[in-house]
Amino acid sequence: MFDLLLILVQNHGRVVEKEVLLAKIWPDSFVEEGSITYNIRQLRKTLGDEFQAPIYIETVPRRGYRFVGQVDEPTASSEIESTETVPTEQVPAQETTRFSPLLLVALSAFVVLGGIGLGVWFLGSRDAEAAPILSTPFSLEKLSTDGHVYHAAVSPDGTAVVYSRRNAGKQSIWLMQVGTSENTEIVPPADVFYYGLTFSPDGKTIFFTRRESIDQDKLQASVYRESIYGGVPQKIIDDTEGWISVSPEGEKISFVRCPKGEQEYCSLWIAESFDGRNETRLLSRPWPIRIGDNRISPDGQTIAFAVGQSRTASNEFGLMEVDLRSGEERELTSEKFFNIKYLAWLPNQKDIVLTARKQPDKNFRIWRVSTSTGKASPLTDDSQSYSALSLSDDGSSLVSSRVDSNFHLNVYRTEHPDSGPMVLAKASTVNFAPNGKIVFSSARTGNEEIWSINADGSDERQLTRTPNDDVSPVVSADNKSIFFASNRTGNLQIWQMNQDGTNQTQVTQIEGGTPLAASQDGRWLYYKSAVEKTIRRVTMGDGREELVFDRPSIDSAISPDGQQVVLSESKDGEKVLTVVSAVDQSVVNNYKYADPKASVVCLVWSNDLKNLAYVLTDESETAYTLWFQTLDSRGPRKVADLHEEVFELSGLALSPDGKDIAVIQGAWIHDAMLVKGLKQ
Repeated sequence: MFDLLLILVQNHGRVVEKEVLLAKIWPDSFVEEGSITYNIRQLRKTLGDEFQAPIYIETVPRRGYRFVGQVDEPTASSEIESTETVPTEQVPAQETTRFSPLLLVALSAFVVLGGIGLGVWFLGSRDAEAAPILSTPFSLEKLSTDGHVYHAAVSPDGTAVVYSRRNAGKQSIWLMQVGTSENTEIVPPADVFYYGLTFSPDGKTIFFTRRESIDQDKLQASVYRESIYGGVPQKIIDDTEGWISVSPEGEKISFVRCPKGEQEYCSLWIAESFDGRNETRLLSRPWPIRIGDNRISPDGQTIAFAVGQSRTASNEFGLMEVDLRSGEERELTSEKFFNIKYLAWLPNQKDIVLTARKQPDKNFRIWRVSTSTGKASPLTDDSQSYSALSLSDDGSSLVSSRVDSNFHLNVYRTEHPDSGPMVLAKASTVNFAPNGKIVFSSARTGNEEIWSINADGSDERQLTRTPNDDVSPVVSADNKSIFFASNRTGNLQIWQMNQDGTNQTQVTQIEGGTPLAASQDGRWLYYKSAVEKTIRRVTMGDGREELVFDRPSIDSAISPDGQQVVLSESKDGEKVLTVVSAVDQSVVNNYKYADPKASVVCLVWSNDLKNLAYVLTDESETAYTLWFQTLDSRGPRKVADLHEEVFELSGLALSPDGKDIAVIQGAWIHDAMLVKGLKQ
């Protein structure tokens, strides 16, 4: 659903494969996939999305991108997250990974990039001459069919396409001759994640961003240059996100860093393209503003860049330009978007095309922005969704990625886990009600909405119907109310409704987020804030909102009684689950992972407070296992291998009696497309 995002956006707060986003998303790292993905990872990213995203698409090591706006996001591309890094979105950044629900929707997470539907755009003969892609008859060629192509770029002369491909958990780079469809591997398979990918102006060299998957503690990627004839890639720049651009003479390369500090959350840099020397920071943005894709202008004098935040699920992403001589910045359009995944200058240097999504639209469309008037207009039909964007020098050929989401709600029985799952519905987030009924969000109608269903698949009902995103349902202890996150007011807030979907009212007013748990006495609703990623609560009486746990974390969960918080973190070089008191924030206990080399994908408490349930994914991100960790001194117990060929997992819930396990699992299908016209 993603860039990596959204891989970075529909799976807000969850990891989306780098596409991304955003990539994956930015997803922040931005996912997004960077994706999307990040991406998404891209989703990173693909969900960029926003690999990669959150970044708005945050990069998640060895997984993709998380949309932390929400990625890009991823997404997620990611994906898409997408990030908030959709390239480091797999998304990647922005930005194999679970995605943020909202990033899944948008980015839809980073991001359902469907077939190409085209809008009619009137151009004068002068513009048509400068950009044939906007005036020639539409034609579409699918460059890949296996669903594992995450990033692609067309050569300056339009005769070749370079792309990254994943197979058996490893990624490689290939070169395809457009006329003959001859494919040549130029970088062999390895345990790495690829994000940004582009050609040098002469078409003889490629530049890409890559992160070693074995380096789990390093969230950033590195920039490499490599001959199209093969050889050993040369690392030229460290600690970057997934977006890169090469100047028209080939001497400079621009890139993004996201140290995620209070004053410098993300920054735009430029350096020598041959060896990365003479790094110069051009501009920066404070937390939580993310900088995404950037493109050096055809005359080499300016850089256009995407900048904004998507944590609140609102339209706050814009398009800016910086002059390389004076450092002066200017806004290229007043139009704002939920997320911008990729940019490309048209040859006339008067216009920029970009892939972007606006709320409450569900797909990333291709837009055209006039740099002189600031007018922004969609070029494609809103029933289609796009992620990567790469143009040949003459503007006659465009390469984009198409990402389809295939995520479902599966129910396993803990007593017979090897029997495989019961597939109930297409879904992106899930939870159990105290009475055993399942509540979930699904984008099956085109909008992310709340549904309910029995664990045996009977009595399925749609509870919300809005053009916006409703996700992450939580049911009250008395089974009378359902709380959920929605961006129907323009940003992400928590809403409440009756069990049958009636009487929908807004609960939070100040800092919204995603519901986590309702207290047993019905007084409090605990939630994770959209911006800070801290744990807060709101009273059901007077609506007072207050901070409960001030340590920001994406992978965290609060106990059903609201007394303890579990975090996934690293201590002394080891991965552990840390249980902390929500009252005084003292550490209660630490529990080592069942597999020290694996990564936690989902983390929840059992209803009886006796176990922590979590899913681990191996280094290849192709195997998922469910574990129970008792809260005494005993070690973890393996409960089930999560069946089916699943590349990503975005949700986990336990039934009140512990006999049923609800899992959202599936995959993002990534393919590269060659477009020879955007007008029918």
